[in-house]
Amino acid sequence: MEVPISSNTVYKDILNRIISLDLEPGSKISENQISAEYNVSRTVIRNAFARLAQINFLRVYPQRGTYVNLIDIDYIKTALMIRLAIEKEMLYIFMKDCHKDDTILKMEENMKKQEKFYSEKEYIDDFKVLDEQFHEFIMLSCERGNVLELIEEHLLHISRWRNVYVKSGVKISHLINQHKKILEYIKADDLENVLNQMSEHIDTVNDMLDVDEKYLHYFSK
Repeated sequence: MEVPISSNTVYKDILNRIISLDLEPGSKISENQISAEYNVSRTVIRNAFARLAQINFLRVYPQRGTYVNLIDIDYIKTALMIRLAIEKEMLYIFMKDCHKDDTILKMEENMKKQEKFYSEKEYIDDFKVLDEQFHEFIMLSCERGNVLELIEEHLLHISRWRNVYVKSGVKISHLINQHKKILEYIKADDLENVLNQMSEHIDTVNDMLDVDEKYLHYFSK
């Protein structure tokens, strides 16, 4: 007997489709359409839509329908600022107080895996996992993993932004090279340069002030 798909599974899958831009910003989706795709009831879809609306990925307009939210560049600037402030603080603690050897070994292994994606042109899920893991190693080594939970919603929106960032011409190889520099400065115990490199790596909004015309419709005015 086939097990019914849960509302949580549907929620996570639609969220991933929004973040990956499979469901584009501004596109209209309907309960009937999605319930047919997943072969579940409209109640299941309605619950998933409600959760996605709570974290600002969907917007429901009475009598008009449900739309994938556009990307608010001001929100992204704020989210990146919060993430950068936290990551630099954790990096400072890591460089000053934490035992780095085990974490450096994990980061080196992570880098070897990242290099397999050097020629990749899309911010695919397998690389995304490695990218996030690279940053998490520092936080977790200082026992600050709960910080990630506090900014989880911001990180989801940043992930969607990162997909647009890569689609607009920023190569995965560029991100990998930035990770390499961060790791090199950590190994050299160079606090000033590693903090500066982390800022350059995370604060990407200024790189996208002139958004490719193909993606202008992804953004709110």
